[in-house]
Amino acid sequence: MTTQDLSPTSILEGTKPGFPKDILANKIEEKHLCNCCQNILRRPFQAQCGHRFCSYCFNRTVSSGPQKCSACIKEDIFEEPTSILQQGCAFPDNAARREVEGLAAVCRNEGCTWKGSIKEYESAHETKCEFAIIQCPSCKEHIRLNEQERHNERECPERTLNCKYCKEPFHFKNIKAHDEICPKYPMICEGCAKKKIPREKYMDHIKFCSKFRTPCRFHVVGCDMSVEKEKIHEHERACSYEHLNLLLHYIMGLKVNLEGMQPQSLELASRKIHELHQSLRDLEVKVGQLGPMGAPAPGPCAAPPPPPPPPTLPTSFTPLPSAAGAALELQLQSEKAKVAELGRRCQELELKASTFENVVCVLNREVERAATTLEANVRQHRLDQDKVETLSNKVRQLERTVGLKDLTIAEMEGRLREISATTFDGVFIWRISDFTKKRQDAIAGRAPAMFSPAFYTSKYGYKMCLRIYLNGDGTGRGTHLSLFFVVMRGPSDGLLKWPFNQKVTLMLLDQSNREHIIDAFRPDVSSSSFQRPVSEMNIASGCPLFCPLAKLEAKNNYIRDDTIFIKAIVDLTGL
Repeated sequence: MTTQDLSPTSILEGTKPGFPKDILANKIEEKHLCNCCQNILRRPFQAQCGHRFCSYCFNRTVSSGPQKCSACIKEDIFEEPTSILQQGCAFPDNAARREVEGLAAVCRNEGCTWKGSIKEYESAHETKCEFAIIQCPSCKEHIRLNEQERHNERECPERTLNCKYCKEPFHFKNIKAHDEICPKYPMICEGCAKKKIPREKYMDHIKFCSKFRTPCRFHVVGCDMSVEKEKIHEHERACSYEHLNLLLHYIMGLKVNLEGMQPQSLELASRKIHELHQSLRDLEVKVGQLGPMGAPAPGPCAAPPPPPPPPTLPTSFTPLPSAAGAALELQLQSEKAKVAELGRRCQELELKASTFENVVCVLNREVERAATTLEANVRQHRLDQDKVETLSNKVRQLERTVGLKDLTIAEMEGRLREISATTFDGVFIWRISDFTKKRQDAIAGRAPAMFSPAFYTSKYGYKMCLRIYLNGDGTGRGTHLSLFFVVMRGPSDGLLKWPFNQKVTLMLLDQSNREHIIDAFRPDVSSSSFQRPVSEMNIASGCPLFCPLAKLEAKNNYIRDDTIFIKAIVDLTGL
């Protein structure tokens, strides 16, 4: 085989080393392994010496120049130049490639159940296995391929997000820092509690928010209240006295400072300046009076002597005038500077005093306005009191009206109960509850008798009721329960036969339905009790000795749950 017959370098393909050994489903054969990477051959190339290599491994081996075949050396069959690996001395081994690609394979990734051939593994599964472990390019963390999307969106600390408010991108780890500066971040107003105010508009909002709390304008003089903007004028009116008091103390403090500073300092400075000027004049006079060597100056009438030679003053006196003058001049300049500083401070204090005077004037106007408002409020209060009194009278009238209505309703309810208990067939059962209490009331004389609701023989028949004495009446007082029948005036009396002549049966029911107490009578037609009523009801007629009280107190079933039942039956024969 010559070099000219070999495939050119351009046909060398592959960018990956051999397949991992653990993807084989069956036993590995030596001929299927790369002699360089010792993995399963991927796109195998065969060298002149007969050894096979992955295309990637061969390319990498000869990239730095011709190399000796390590497999030949290992097998001790090295032969030059056959065992020399170099570009152009190897060719693709398609037979070995087809053999390798036909081998059964499984996926090596944990949790994956894929099976197939190595060819299918390379073309359709190797780079697409959802269980493959890959490295996140951002945070370098190892994750499964099927978790990459979730990791990139939710877990990666280096992922980039777009702010949902301002749409600007930022790293997830900087989310808190971004929220602190995001111009669109929703804020909540501490005053009006309005939500979702963009940060960039928050300052504009609180400037005009009437509920936002702001320090009182008099906090500079000591008021420590924070008031809602809409109530600031109300606060100033309500606390005008306190504000004036604070302002007065502040101004009095300034006045004390001015009085303690201005007169004494200016007077002292003026006195020092006057003393300096006087000392300077005295010194100038003394210097002028000194002649040569300290002699007095010539008088005005004496002839001027011939000019003497320049005298020489004593060394101890010569520097005295100039030194003293310079010292006095420096001291004078210093005092002038102090006076100027005091003057400036006085001007500042006068300016502050005038400012506070203006504030006091404003407060006086506010106090006057508040007094006017207070007077108006007092007048309004009197008017409101008059209205309240008028409304109170109306309420009392309405209460009386409601009371009358309540009485009417109570009467209507009583009538409704009476109507609901009314029967129209001559048979009536009267249920008397709270028997013990009502009997005690009868014994005490508070309510000796009780009337039952009315009942009728028919819709247009006789109107009747029962009357009972729980402690007896007449001959049965204190010993018997007395029960009477009463004929009442009814709406259809003009259509009925009189006197009333129907048999009446009265019963005290045994609530176990064993032994009822029964009494019956036929009306005495000559008695006024059974004539046509001329009043609301006729005189009761019945049984004063209806039932012994001892029988009721004995153990029986006439009283059960503190309740008794009275039954009346009117014979309707002949009606």
